[in-house]
Amino acid sequence: MTDTAALAPAAPAAGAAARLEHLPVTVFAIVMGLAGTSLAWQRATRTGHVTPAVGTGLAWLAAGVLAVVASAYLTKVVRHLPAVRAEWRHPVKLAFVPTATISLVILAAAFLDTAPTFSAVLWWVGAPAQLVLTLDVLRTWIGDPRFTLDHVHPAWFIPVVGNLVVPLAGVAHGPRQMSWFFFSVGLVYWLALLPIVLGRLVLGGALPGRLSPTLAVLVAPPALAALAWVRLGGTFGDAPSQILLDVTLFQLLLLATQAPALVRLPFAISGWAYTFPLAAAASAFFGAGAAGLGAGFTWLGATVLAVLSLVVAGLGARTLLAVRRGELCLPDPAPPIPVARTSADGRTDTDLET
Repeated sequence: MTDTAALAPAAPAAGAAARLEHLPVTVFAIVMGLAGTSLAWQRATRTGHVTPAVGTGLAWLAAGVLAVVASAYLTKVVRHLPAVRAEWRHPVKLAFVPTATISLVILAAAFLDTAPTFSAVLWWVGAPAQLVLTLDVLRTWIGDPRFTLDHVHPAWFIPVVGNLVVPLAGVAHGPRQMSWFFFSVGLVYWLALLPIVLGRLVLGGALPGRLSPTLAVLVAPPALAALAWVRLGGTFGDAPSQILLDVTLFQLLLLATQAPALVRLPFAISGWAYTFPLAAAASAFFGAGAAGLGAGFTWLGATVLAVLSLVVAGLGARTLLAVRRGELCLPDPAPPIPVARTSADGRTDTDLET
C-alpha cells in the first residue's frame, strides 16, 4: 500500500533494485480488479448488446499484468526475503497476501470459455495455494498476540472470502466436492468475520485514509457467494440467491453513502480494492437478469459496470503515472502495533510499538 507520503518524488539515489524491497503485495489487487472486470464484461456479453472482444481483451491484459507483477514480486522474494517475511506477518498487510492466489483463480474463471487449458493450469495452481494461504493467515491471526481489534479492517475478508472464487472455475476443472469445500469455508468464515469487522467499523473509530477503500470489500462476499452458489447447482431465483443479491445491493448503497469522502482520498494502490467487489456485484446482477429475475437486475449490472469501467480506467492511468514517477515502491509507514504489557502489579497496559 501507499499513502500520501508516496506521492512525493522518489529520491534520485533510489534505484530500481532498492525500490523493489518496498514493492507492496497489494499490487496483486490490480490483477484481481482487471480479471474481475473481464468477468463482468463477459456477463454483459450475454445480454446481446456487448461484443465479447472487451471481456476477452481484459482477460489477456490481466494475464499480462499478472506476469509482470508476479515476476517482480518473486524477484523481491529472492533478493529481499526479510522484507517479504515482515510483510507476511504484518498485522495490517497480512490480509492482502492472498490477493496473489486469488488473482490466479479469478483469471481461471475469466479464461474458462476462451482458453480452457490455460484456465485449468491457473486453477490447479491457484486453488491449492489459496487453501495454504487461508490456513496460514488464520493460524497467524489466532496465534500472534500482537493482533488486536485495532488491526481489523474490511480487507480481513480477503483471505477467507477468496475461497468463494474457487468454485467459479472449479466445477469445470476439479472434483465437485472440492468446490463445495471452498464454498463452505468462504461462506461460513465470511459470516463469522462479518460481526467482527462491523464492530470495528462502528465502534473502533475511522479507518486510516489509505485503508478506507477497503470499505468496498464488504460488497464482494455476498456477490461472490451468489455466483458460486449458482455454479454449484443453485439458481438465481431460489431463496439463498435472493438473499445474497439483496445484501449485495444493500452493501452497494451503503458504499455509495461513503462516496463523497472516499473520492477525496489521495491515490493509493489500495484504491484498486474498489474494483473487484464492483465487478463481482455487476456479474451477479447480470446473471440474475439473464435468469429472468427482471430487467431491473440487468440495468443494475449495467450501471455498476459503467462505474467500474470508469474506476478501472482512472486507477489504471494513475497507477501508470505512479510507476513512471517511481512512487509505487516507496517505504510505507506502518500503522502502530498495539503491544500488551503486564506491569509488576499485574495490570495490563497497551503501548504502541511501530
